[in-house]
Amino acid sequence: MTVKEFKFQYALGSISKNDLVNIAKKSRSKYVLTILSKNEDWHVRSYVAENRNSPAEALTNLSKDEDMFTRRCVASNKNTPFEVLINLATDEKDSVKESVAENPRTPTKALTKLAKDKSWYIRRCAAENRNISVKVLTKLSEDKELYVKQGVARNPRTPKKVLTKLSEDEDCNVKMWVANNPNTTKKVLTKLSKDRNWYIKYSASENLKRKSK
Repeated sequence: MTVKEFKFQYALGSISKNDLVNIAKKSRSKYVLTILSKNEDWHVRSYVAENRNSPAEALTNLSKDEDMFTRRCVASNKNTPFEVLINLATDEKDSVKESVAENPRTPTKALTKLAKDKSWYIRRCAAENRNISVKVLTKLSEDKELYVKQGVARNPRTPKKVLTKLSEDEDCNVKMWVANNPNTTKKVLTKLSKDRNWYIKYSASENLKRKSK
């Protein structure tokens, strides 16, 4: 369907809901996507929010949509403007903030906000994002929640000094992620390669092999 045909049929209301959803999913036309971003059906709007071809203006407007799932799709979209992601980092719904924290394009400013969230899952997602600052990562390494520390141990941007400290953690999963982290020093990996936990030992040994190549 051409843009001209879409414009005509949409004005007549002759396009079925299923077809509108498919167009919202696959269209590359900024004009078409802008029109569909204002559709009364949230299913259609959510697929526009998910479409990487959607123009910045449409995504900005959809980030204020009353439907939570639509806002979540905007938060996940890798083409969503940075300022929109920063604003969505303070959304009232945790699921939207989770998507912001998981988006690889989310700017440091938004991740800094999310790192202070009351939800441990959101803090963990922020800790795993490669755009988070070293300063915030260091602070999160002292989080009371083990899952957050696991996220820090997993992030390849985590400083060697922090990874060294986490390698002494009581939680085996934290140590396991340290053993897998490409930024962990050979000295720490050598120590972890002698750990009583088989998986930590194996992960550290494999990491040492990769560093030796």
